[in-house]
Amino acid sequence: MNVSKHRLLLGGGALFATFALYSGFAYWAGGKAEETLAEQHRMIAQSPVFTIKSHSYARGWFSSEETTELELNKQLVGPYLGLLPENLRPLFTGTLRYHHKVKHGLLPGLFDFDLRPARAIVRTEFEMSDSTRKTLQRFFGDAEPITVINRLGLTGGGELEVSVPKFDYEETLAGVRMTWQGFALKVDYQQGFHEYQVESTTPGFMLQAGPKGRFAFNGIKYLSDVRPGATGVKLGTSELTVDNIKLNWNEAIPYSIKLNELIYLVSRVRVGEFINPSGEFRPSQVELNKLGYQIVTSEQDEYVNTRGKFNFDRFAYNDSIYGPLKLDVSASHLHGPTLVKLDQALSKLPFEGKDPAELRKRYIDTIMQQGLPLLKNDPKLQLNTFYLRLPSGEVKANGSLALNGLQDADLKDPIAFLKRFTAQASIELPEQTLQNLVIAQARNLFTVDASAEDQPDMAEVDSLAQSLLLAQLSEWEHQQLIKRQGGQLSTSLRFTAGELRVNKQAVKLPWQEVEEPAPDASAAQ
Repeated sequence: MNVSKHRLLLGGGALFATFALYSGFAYWAGGKAEETLAEQHRMIAQSPVFTIKSHSYARGWFSSEETTELELNKQLVGPYLGLLPENLRPLFTGTLRYHHKVKHGLLPGLFDFDLRPARAIVRTEFEMSDSTRKTLQRFFGDAEPITVINRLGLTGGGELEVSVPKFDYEETLAGVRMTWQGFALKVDYQQGFHEYQVESTTPGFMLQAGPKGRFAFNGIKYLSDVRPGATGVKLGTSELTVDNIKLNWNEAIPYSIKLNELIYLVSRVRVGEFINPSGEFRPSQVELNKLGYQIVTSEQDEYVNTRGKFNFDRFAYNDSIYGPLKLDVSASHLHGPTLVKLDQALSKLPFEGKDPAELRKRYIDTIMQQGLPLLKNDPKLQLNTFYLRLPSGEVKANGSLALNGLQDADLKDPIAFLKRFTAQASIELPEQTLQNLVIAQARNLFTVDASAEDQPDMAEVDSLAQSLLLAQLSEWEHQQLIKRQGGQLSTSLRFTAGELRVNKQAVKLPWQEVEEPAPDASAAQ
């Protein structure tokens, strides 16, 4: 055999071996990609937001395709659809069908000039109804309204990127204009999705609704870093910042918000129908600057500690200016295994079609059955800082509440239960603010039907409420329970071993009051 034929055979053999190895890796990577996407699908299926209508996965050697059809949970979002403009409702009432185009192999992005090694690259394509597509084209034109690329790494984790392009939309005759500056989301996740980092940015949005008003926000950014703890509690940090929010509205806006369902979306905790507010927003000018919050959760042995901070620089409501606000709260020594069991038990409670009273009872029963170890492990809540500047002065507060050494027998004895608590607080607020609150409450108590013939004189109601408050404050000041200085009220509280002190003065609690014996009738004669 001559040299040239020998080299040709070697080259052909090497090429065949390379193709065989690449093909084998591609097939193996395809199986791993299917496992990862199956886990993602389970997470979507378990979400209360969506209802899965259909799902299929077609596995190939070098590429695969997953198809899912879903719709928003109408029981959850139905009450809010009536609040949306009619031309936007098709976005939330139709069926969403999407395809995952999966390319797997050592270099799945080779034909897109992406030479980074990976198990697979998943590109998502959305199918929409004609009405939905037509609605979106009014905003985005020919651009795809959303792009989703999921890169599955060699070690089992991955990187998910989601982007929504910018748009400018205008209806000249109606005087409506919208400017959207885009959206970007990046998620780096580890195998099993138990540990992940999230970065999301929304540069800004503006809505000019003709003569009705204007709404805008700028600079929204969200960051989080989550990892599993030894007890099963998710640990890490999350942080949200908003540069500016403005609302100038010239009409009253009725609202009816089911906060219990919104809270469940965020926290997976059902709180019942009793916190659903309704009313109307009156014409107003509102501006909020430099809003932010941060939550940090850590673990020490079996116990979880968490700390939250919330703040803003300035909040303007019409002519009233508030801020800055600084709030810093923490909870420590929370029994981790109990938190996990309690969360699992609460998330399993059915809520659709349940009577609110029955639902509240089931929640309370579940908390009492599953959450008792939280109380037995000496938890502590602390208000590290609360500061808010008001037009009439400053509000300052700090304090703590701790439960120590609770026993089963204490639950049967209310006084013994209360004696397990230790609490302290310091509070300062403007006297004018307290007056405003008391007067507003008095107005609510005396307000009657507007159609009634005899209406109360609100000036007299205000004067009476103010007089009663001033008399009470004078009495408390005489008893040295409060301090009044420069228009500010201040006091301190301390409760320990069943004893209460207010501004260092002992105050008897109801069970400590000693009834005086009735006078002897014979002695009176």
